[in-house]
Amino acid sequence: MGLCNAALGLNFIQLNAINEIILINNGGVAEQVAGQLLRSIFPFYIEPNLYCWHREEPGSNAEIDYVIQHENQVIPIEIKAGSTGSLKSLHLFMGLKKLSLALRINSDYPSKTKVNVKDGKGNEVSYDLLSLPFYLLGQLHRVM
Repeated sequence: MGLCNAALGLNFIQLNAINEIILINNGGVAEQVAGQLLRSIFPFYIEPNLYCWHREEPGSNAEIDYVIQHENQVIPIEIKAGSTGSLKSLHLFMGLKKLSLALRINSDYPSKTKVNVKDGKGNEVSYDLLSLPFYLLGQLHRVM
């Protein structure tokens, strides 16, 4: 896990349509908004630090947007600009770390879902996924 910086790294990719540009910008903006809101939930006497996770194996680009502590638990957080999206990195992380709860911030209604998937090696990965809309981020610890 590494400390996440406020500055975003720029990746140069070829875009085929204006919709792709809008989608990329929405994702980046959503992550920045979520990061700023997450920083606001720390008590005033604690310096707000946000952490993220990047898989360190060659040929792997798995990452978790944010990782926070809630009481005595480590909680991975995936940010999605829309209401849906792939959670492959989250499934991988949950299988590796054997955690029981993950959080997704998106534009959908609040929900809690039991996730049961298999990782790339065929191992069962099972955890609870709490999905919250952006507007509830300030109440994260209360909601959890």
